[in-house]
Amino acid sequence: MNKLERDLRETLRRRVPPADLEAKILARTSASGVRRLFSWRKLAVAATIALMIGGTVLIQEHTRQAERERAEKAKAELMVAFRITGSKVREIQARVNSFQQRVVYPPLNQ
Repeated sequence: MNKLERDLRETLRRRVPPADLEAKILARTSASGVRRLFSWRKLAVAATIALMIGGTVLIQEHTRQAERERAEKAKAELMVAFRITGSKVREIQARVNSFQQRVVYPPLNQ
């Protein structure tokens, strides 16, 4: 058996726990020795994270609302542009129609 195997066996062999192990564990976990599950630091960190997440959500919602408002404004401006363009096209079409009515076409040779 080589040295590595011996060291491994020694490390993994069963050992009898000390007699006062139970007393030591109980002393550490007694009411005076128990660490609080929620300390002020943990609570402060959790509150900070919650505020950061909440703030991020509010900022994103505000950004989405602003984008919606810009899109609605652009849509309204586009509709106005279409109305203006349509009226100009109708004016030009009316002029062309009136011009065509005034023009006398020569008879077709038969």
